[in-house]
Amino acid sequence: MLITALAEMTRARLRVLREQSPVRTAADAFADQRVGLIIVADEGEAARGVISKSDLVRHLAGNGRVDAPLVEVMTRHVVFAAPSDDLHATWQLMVRRQLQNLPLIDAGRRPVGVLDVRDALEAILMQEERQEDQLINYIAGTGYR
Repeated sequence: MLITALAEMTRARLRVLREQSPVRTAADAFADQRVGLIIVADEGEAARGVISKSDLVRHLAGNGRVDAPLVEVMTRHVVFAAPSDDLHATWQLMVRRQLQNLPLIDAGRRPVGVLDVRDALEAILMQEERQEDQLINYIAGTGYR
């Protein structure tokens, strides 16, 4: 299964802000429960980094300004995935690196979604259940459904 199978969910979690946007706008975006990660893009819409809730809290706890630009707060070294990547392999990467969310980008480094580790696991488990049902039906002689 490819990540693109979860396109509706990954697009719903996508929030993109510009590098010069103030930290306040990131805080506002995190008010949406679906948002766990914000992708920071340059003027050309290419992904340059991310802001997590932890990044935001660290900044504010260190007496950071709410009007500081996101470029001063964002994480620059980011693991990205593409919608055409294998979901199971990507989920394993997320687990290994302890990532809750993973930004998805297209070939031009433009943000197209955010994969949540729980959504990935749920999709993988559903796929496994379908395969198990098919195997049971095959063994029972009722065929595939």
